[in-house]
Amino acid sequence: MALGTLLAAAILAGAASPARAANPSMSDDFSRIMDWLTKGTADGLGFNSGSSFSPPTEVRPWRIQPDVSLGVGFLPFDKKAFPRMQVASLAEKHPEEALPSQMMFPNLTIHMRMGLPGRTDFGARFANMTTPSNYKLSPTTTGDGQSNTLGVAVRKHFMGGEQPLVSVSAIYNHTFGFFNFTNEFKHVELTNGFFADSTNFGTLEWDVRSFGLNLMASQSYGKYLPFAGFGYNRVIGSVSDKLEAQWKTPLITPSVGRASNSPYADNGRFIAGFQRDGSFFKFFMNGELKAMGPMAGKSFVISTGLAAPFRIGARSALVRHGRNRPPNLAQSAPERPREIDPVPPPKAPRRRSSAMPEARSVPSSRKDRYWIWDKTEPEPKKTARESQPELIFIR
Repeated sequence: MALGTLLAAAILAGAASPARAANPSMSDDFSRIMDWLTKGTADGLGFNSGSSFSPPTEVRPWRIQPDVSLGVGFLPFDKKAFPRMQVASLAEKHPEEALPSQMMFPNLTIHMRMGLPGRTDFGARFANMTTPSNYKLSPTTTGDGQSNTLGVAVRKHFMGGEQPLVSVSAIYNHTFGFFNFTNEFKHVELTNGFFADSTNFGTLEWDVRSFGLNLMASQSYGKYLPFAGFGYNRVIGSVSDKLEAQWKTPLITPSVGRASNSPYADNGRFIAGFQRDGSFFKFFMNGELKAMGPMAGKSFVISTGLAAPFRIGARSALVRHGRNRPPNLAQSAPERPREIDPVPPPKAPRRRSSAMPEARSVPSSRKDRYWIWDKTEPEPKKTARESQPELIFIR
């Protein structure tokens, strides 16, 4: 019995020795996988961290306008650049199929703008990206994560009114967050005749900062306000991750791979969308397509949201003239006169005809008595009242 136990221990030790010798290669493959994953994530974050859309309407000085938007970002990964595995048994499992070729994540943004003198405004934004629990990245990989963005922007407006409104923005965003994922490898042959299962845990963490400029042009057509422009942002920061395979046998120590990458520094974007003025809210929708950098033309962000129809703050003509006052007006810019319904001129007074009206016929007795008394005729008799002397009373 004791001899059998010793032989079993010797066999397990012999199997464990080559397995441990294979662990460094497995860890190296995990590091290669993580290097590919961090590079794709960093380049995607370099573009998404520069997203900072603001409705293209002006805000009068010292007034505040809030808006909220819900968007989705599309982050592709280049599977053609996936590294080649050195461990044959790991290559047979096709780990690239366990990782996603793309990632779509929701994004909720709250934005607040305040008007400043000189046709400028200042904005602050907070964005939150939270994936659902057990978010399915691929048929065999699930995960969960969260990313937050804090940003500020200063914008300057030019022209407007009858001409297109041109807006130039300087933007700073700080994006930070994490993502955890897990999957399993079944029946991996570590050495000849030695198989094992593993549960893999991966963690990504990022902290990037973006400095950008946006140039937008917009023109109002009734209640619709289309806009388009370009943006550029430069990114600094890093994305780091760790992948650990915990083997379901006590004979093998966990295989661990680590990597870290920085995002591509220069990113460009094309921005287009529209805004519609409603009775209660301003509805807007915009899209941003990556135009410069890795995965140009494939990575994009789409947002839609509502802006408040009112503006909080000091009194202004915008409130007095109503909610649907045409945008793109600033206090320093000359205002067009208000369009009001024309008031009809007052009616001219009636004028009497210059011709004398035809005289009414008068009885002859009355005519003879008052109008054409002829002295050759006897004087008409006076009445009793006419014959009395005229009396004058002095008090």
